[in-house]
Amino acid sequence: MSKLLTTQLYKYHVEQKSKLIEFAGWDMPFSYDGTLKEHNYVRNNCGFFDVSHMGRLALDIGQIQNISKLICSDILNLDNSKALYTIFTNENGKALDDVIFWKFEDKLILICNASNREKISNHLINNNIEFEDQTFDTCLIAVQGPNTVNHLKDLLDLPKHFSAVDNGEYICARTGYTGEDGFEIMFNNSKVDEILNYIVRKEIKPCGLGSRDTLRLEASLPLYGFELTEEISPVEANLKWVITNEDDYLGKEIIHNELNSSNHKTLKKFVIDSKKIARTGTKVKSNNINGVVTSGNYSPKLEKSIGFALFDSSPESDLIEFDIRGNFIEGNIINKRFLN
Repeated sequence: MSKLLTTQLYKYHVEQKSKLIEFAGWDMPFSYDGTLKEHNYVRNNCGFFDVSHMGRLALDIGQIQNISKLICSDILNLDNSKALYTIFTNENGKALDDVIFWKFEDKLILICNASNREKISNHLINNNIEFEDQTFDTCLIAVQGPNTVNHLKDLLDLPKHFSAVDNGEYICARTGYTGEDGFEIMFNNSKVDEILNYIVRKEIKPCGLGSRDTLRLEASLPLYGFELTEEISPVEANLKWVITNEDDYLGKEIIHNELNSSNHKTLKKFVIDSKKIARTGTKVKSNNINGVVTSGNYSPKLEKSIGFALFDSSPESDLIEFDIRGNFIEGNIINKRFLN
């Protein structure tokens, strides 16, 4: 077994006695004070995540036309200093990865999932797109929560929502994965002590992958490998809003056929009015339509179980039934976000 990769904040994680787990080949903190406490830090105040395991690829802006041929969103007409959530699709219209682009006048910064960095890198190479992999030369942290602006205003020039700034020392985008206001900050490894000392001085609580997952689920956000895979398209994942690229791109014809058809799988959000959790892989039915839970957990905010389920086709009823370890539990499909 190969040695796990570690981020520049690994020493800090160990000093804080975080519970470390293997994630996508990295040794990463799952929790510090406990998932529930960390979840509430972010919902009620502010917390920070080390997300340096995610891939960071820098591309010259001259590559943008070629990038446009590989994603389902319109990056060509995106203003400079803006962020774009999009999906790399394959020739079958399925998802290779969901990513964030930060667009500047002279470059693009591509943030991809840790598990897909090599895959996306090879995909770019195979399509004659040049890039610089900055993953190991930089750090990436996410600071999230309703009080984030107050905590960071002395450190950063804070951009507007889904905008980004680059002052030469750091690149900061007002995006996140929790449903709260917040920022993702990329900086050179040489600045890690300076940034970390600031965070400690401001008493911003560290949070791990456990709370990151419960927060993103409450925020109705997909996780690659669960709600999106190379077998699930953006249409099937109920992400039609990201399909804005009117030019040709990989899988476009199939995706647009799905947009005009009901002959495909359908991802739905569900709630169970109890603490019984329908976890990943749980079988679910809507009358005669079969499905499987892609993600499921207990929502600390809603105080009930929530999740996503992928059905073979559009469910016949919002009343659904789960097989949880041989017990049949009722739940309901909802057609709005878990959190308003």
